[in-house]
Order: sequence, then C-alpha cells, then structure tokens
Amino acid sequence: MLATMRTIVEQVAQQPSLESALVVFVSQVKKAMRTECCSIYFADYSKDNFVLMATDGLNPGAVGQFRVGFTEGLVGLVAQREEPINLAYAKSHPRFVTSDLVQEDQYNAFLSVPIVHQRRVLGVIVVQQQAARVFSEDEESFLITLSAQLAPQLADAQLQTLLNQDGQSQRSTTLKGISGSPGIALGQAYVVLPKVDFSSVEMRKEPNKLKQKQLFFQAVAATHKEFSTLAASMQGHLPDEAVAVFEVYLQLLDAKSLGRDVELEIADGWCAKSALKRVIERLVQQFNAMQDPYIKERAVDVKDIGLRVLHHLLNTEKATKVYPDDTILVAHTLTPAMLAQVPKEKLKGVVSVHGAANSHASILTKAMNIPTVWGINDIPLLQFDQKELIIDAYAGRVYLCPSEALKQEYAQVQHHDAKLHDQFESEHHLEAKTADGKSIDLLLNAGLDLGSELNSARYCDGVGLYRTESWFMQKGTFPSQHEQEVWYRQVLSSYHPAPVTMRTLDIGGDKALDYFDIDEENPFLGWRGIRVSLDHPELFLDQLKAMIKANTGLGNLRIMLPMISDIGEVDDASALMERAYYELQQDAPDQFSYVDKPLVGVMIEVPSSMYLLKELAAKVDFCSVGSNDLTQYLLAVDRANSRVAGLFDPYHPAVLRALNGIAQQCQNANFPFSLCGELAGEPEGAVLLIAMGFDSLSMNFSSLHKVKWVIRRVGLAACEVLLHQCLAASSAKKVHRLVREFMLENHLGALLYTQKE
Repeated sequence: MLATMRTIVEQVAQQPSLESALVVFVSQVKKAMRTECCSIYFADYSKDNFVLMATDGLNPGAVGQFRVGFTEGLVGLVAQREEPINLAYAKSHPRFVTSDLVQEDQYNAFLSVPIVHQRRVLGVIVVQQQAARVFSEDEESFLITLSAQLAPQLADAQLQTLLNQDGQSQRSTTLKGISGSPGIALGQAYVVLPKVDFSSVEMRKEPNKLKQKQLFFQAVAATHKEFSTLAASMQGHLPDEAVAVFEVYLQLLDAKSLGRDVELEIADGWCAKSALKRVIERLVQQFNAMQDPYIKERAVDVKDIGLRVLHHLLNTEKATKVYPDDTILVAHTLTPAMLAQVPKEKLKGVVSVHGAANSHASILTKAMNIPTVWGINDIPLLQFDQKELIIDAYAGRVYLCPSEALKQEYAQVQHHDAKLHDQFESEHHLEAKTADGKSIDLLLNAGLDLGSELNSARYCDGVGLYRTESWFMQKGTFPSQHEQEVWYRQVLSSYHPAPVTMRTLDIGGDKALDYFDIDEENPFLGWRGIRVSLDHPELFLDQLKAMIKANTGLGNLRIMLPMISDIGEVDDASALMERAYYELQQDAPDQFSYVDKPLVGVMIEVPSSMYLLKELAAKVDFCSVGSNDLTQYLLAVDRANSRVAGLFDPYHPAVLRALNGIAQQCQNANFPFSLCGELAGEPEGAVLLIAMGFDSLSMNFSSLHKVKWVIRRVGLAACEVLLHQCLAASSAKKVHRLVREFMLENHLGALLYTQKE
C-alpha cells in the first residue's frame, strides 16, 4: 500500500493543472482500492457548500455543477465531524441525500474522509461500491493517510488555479499570512529567488516571440559554456566515461533536441521560461514512465539541464530588471542581504513565504519600519513578479492585482496612519510620564539599521540593547579587535552620556554568520549566545577588550550576556572579563593602568534563569528580559516557524504571569531590571509592563514615539487594574479582548486596526 500511495502522490504532483490532478487522483484511488466509484468534493466557503470537483463512477456531467451544503448530506457530516464515515448501507443513514444529477442510487457501501489543511477543511474524498459492506480498517487508514499527504498539494493547486484565473480576469486575490512589521504598503512586486525550481515558474504567454527566442538562445549558450568549462576542468581528474556525461548534456542542449521543442512552444506563444518548463516537465514525465531503470535515471539529467538553463534565463532577466520606486520585496525566505540590496527609499514592503513574525529577520523589518507579512501560502513566487500588490501588515493580508476601489481604500488607511504618526512625532520632546506622574525610561533597541540609528540619540534615554552581532554579520570574516573598538567607540560617543547596553555576540538560532556555519537540527535549543562565546574564549576576549577600550574616558558602557541558563556561565564569563582587564593592563600599562569597569548584566530569556534571579542579583548588576525568546521557550513555539506562528503570543496568560513574577522577584531583591523584547514596543504591551513595575523599556526606534504618546495618556492605577484582569484570564484571546476594551475606554481606539473582512 505504501508504494501505491507514493505513486498516487507523485502522479498527482506532476499534473499541470488542478483539474487534471483531481482526475488522476480519483482514477488512481478507485483502482488502488478496487472500488466502483471515487469522487472528490471541494469546500466553497463563499457559498457555504461543497462542489463536486472530480469523479470516476458518478455522472461526469455533475462535475462543477452538483453542490451540497456544509450541513447537508453525508459529505457535510464528514466535514462537520472532521473524521471518516464508513457505512455498509449509506441509504439507511438519516443524513443521506441523493440527486438525479449525480446518479449514485446504485451504490450502497460508502467510505468518506475529510481533507484538512492547517485546521481548515478543504474538501471530502468519497469511495463507493454497489455491494453493501463495511470497508476494512486498512482501507480506511489508506484513505486517511492519502488525504493527509495530499492536503498541502491540493491546497497549493487550489490557490495556484485561483491566481491564474484572477490574473487573467484582473480580479484581486487575497492571501493570508502572519502580521510582522505593521503598516500598509502599495507597490509593485520584485521577486527574489534564492533557489531556482520549475515549481516557481508561472505559465505565461508573451507576444514578442523573437525576444523570447533570443533570451532562450542566450541561456542555452551560457549553459553550453558552463558544461564545456566543467568538462575541461575535470579532464585528467576523472575517468573518460565520467567526463563523457558532459558531452551527453551538450548534445541534449543541441537545437535538434531540447532546443527544437522549446522553440515550438515559444512559437505557440509561451514565454521562454514557460516553454522550457513545459518541455522539461514533459520529458521528465516520459522518462519516469519507462520501466528500464537506466532510462528512468535520465529524468534526473534532463531536469538538471533544464534547471541550469532556467538559472541563466533568470539571470539574464535580472540583469535588465531595476527596482521599482514602490518596490515590495517578495522572497521565499527573507534574509538581511536581500533587504540591503534594495535602495532604502524604494523599499515599501516585504512578503516572505517562509519565516514568522517573531524571527530576527522580522525584527529587522520592524526596525526599518517596513510593513511585512510572513508565512503566506507556499506558491510559485513568479506568480507575483511585477504585479501590483497591497500589503495589509495589520491584518496579515496580501492583495494581488488589487482593484482601483481597494487601492483607494488602502490609500485612505495610509493617510490615517500618516496623521497618527505626525501626532506621535509632535510629542517626541516631552517626558515619557503617565497621566498620574510615573516616569518611564524609553530606551532603544539598536544595531540592526547600522546606517541611520546613530542619529536617534536625542529621541531616547539611551540604548537598552545594542546587538553587536549585526556588526559581525556585515563582515566577511570575524572583525579584528581594532575594528570592533572603532565601531563601539562611535556608538558610545553618539549616545554619551546616556547609557549604552551592548550585548555580547549572540549568534545561533536563526542568526547566522556566513563565515562561521552552525548546522544543527534544533538550533534554538542548541549552540547559541553565551554558549558560543564561552566555547571560543579567543573571540569573546577580543570583543570584551574592544568594548572596554572603546569605553575609555566615556564611562557609559554596560555589558549584557545573552542566553544565560546557569550561574556557572556567569562565573565563567566574569573570569574571562577579569582576564581581559588584566591583559589590557599588562599589554598597555600607561594607557590602562586604571580601567573603567562597566556594569554587567544578563538577559532573562531562558526559563531556568527566572528561578535564579536571587543568585544572579548577587553576581551581576542588572538584568533585562528578552521577551521574544522567553515566550518561545515558555510556549514551546519555534518563532521562526510559520506553521506554528499563530501560537506565538506574548499576551498568553502564562507569559504575562512569568513576566509579572520576574518583576516582583527583582523588586524584592532590589535587582535593577528592564525589558528589551518586541512586547515593549507595542502600546498594549507597554501598558501591561508598566503596571508590572517595568519602568525601563527598550524598543525599536519606529515604536518609540508611539509608545511615549500612549504612556502620556494612561494612568498607572488604571493600568494596574487592567493587569490584574489579564493575569486572571484563562487564554490569550481573553487578554486581547480586555486590552482592546481598555484602549477604547481610554480613547486610544485610533491605534486599533479593524481587520477587513
């Protein structure tokens, strides 16, 4: 059964359209289960019913015509229960309904399973036969497993079909993702493809056939040159028969072979990429159908050749592409390098298929104040290229090919946002003090936008988190001690005399250095933060010495150790710090006879550190809560995983209770504390944190003025009442409702965005 299942999945995946995929599916399932009928229904949520999409056994004329309501019939019951129904005599069931259109009166035995993807019922699979019998457990398991395997493929195929239809009719398509950096963006998609694959290619026709032929010939010539170079470089290092493989590749590229078929497709109106895709996928399918294992293996060669030609095709196009003035960057997985390549004045928004709203890449877009949506459906990216988009990064929605009415509506939302922003800016010079007189220090999370952050000193009370790893990420090798010293000195001087808290190198997880690869199966629970520094004392000592030297004569440096989970780590780090002082005094006694020793703190982001606050207070000078990682570890949610991104919620009662407990313990121990996670930059989060006793909050620059504006309009007593209610809530959903009501009662409703339906 496993081999049969794999064959069905592969055959469905190879189909060029949703319609043909479903026809193959029902035919193969009917054959595999030796039944007389197999049908598949898809859910149409716009009409609250299921539509028959394909059948092998019912009236073919009913496909696309027959519909049954969500609460009607056995199909509706399977979807309601989200579990299989297995009946020997279906007609005896009270929910059985029939129709002359489908012509299923002759069938008695009935087995049906739901197709579920990301908690949503996509459709229902039904198998039937005339003889009354209960399908076996093995048959039921086979159909359930097949449904689970095909659900993601069918979801993608459904969406791709919708995109193609809407692209031809100029209708708008809505895609749902996870909100990242908030805001609205209207612009033109610029697609970045880090990995070339034919699944990314959109089927598109082009009127200029001559230009498409030229593009194809250029790509073939580049591929030909590539293979010739490879063959020459391996001559003498490999047996002649191995090098001969490249000769076969070159022959396949010949105009009489692959090239001829692609030219015919271009002559039929297809663009070069689409023509190549059609030819390669057709050849691969033909080779895979062969019985001879040797011939079957040639499918791999054909696909490799095709991908190399496609790579050169895309490079040729990219060389002539320019970033539009209203660029919306669309990527499979966003990286800092992708952001850096776009001129800042042209970048209006970001859409990333993979990743999540709480990843470090997302934090970067927040620091840049770029509206971002993460974790949309995994669809061919080239469907987006050069098309108009609207990003609603409040509701986590992306609109492809939006209508004029929709563009006007969102332009008004942008205008509303701009007016609010002006209000926030108008009070930047005023104190961050609650309506009843409680002063709050608003600090900056810095180090991401290296080019512009140094101009923000006059707007904040200092830097609560300086991410030194961002400087390391900009380099091609580990920066020297002198390079680090120069940079740290510039940062400390820019904010002097305000304090600057520099976090020691914090790599690992989803933060990687190109020149220091960390490959782990579970990186967020692996080699991260202080663990890397302690395992590489030569790097740690270089960084500590650079910081200490940069602080000479300024005295506003504070050093913070990340990812502390054990007191022993603090002891080891402190010993290395003492060694750094000693070696500086030994190497340059005139300059460092006396060394300013900065305050040293730790990040509270690993749950174990919450229970060591008393011991930590005796070892270091302060602590700062990293609410992003703390939330991740408390809720067991990988914050870079789009599949579980919806479960990451810092307003979860367990997270709020943990933060409140930290604040109480620190107050009891007279241990200075602050918070530097993304929660501090959200007005609702800041309100709750102030009520807990956090009077020092660190955030991205884009949030600074907004949070100050809110603080000045709420009273501490009212915030404490809200906190008490939220701590008693049983779910994050209830917390969000309570916070929303509070914002409305305090005339802060303008900050609340109502999601569009």
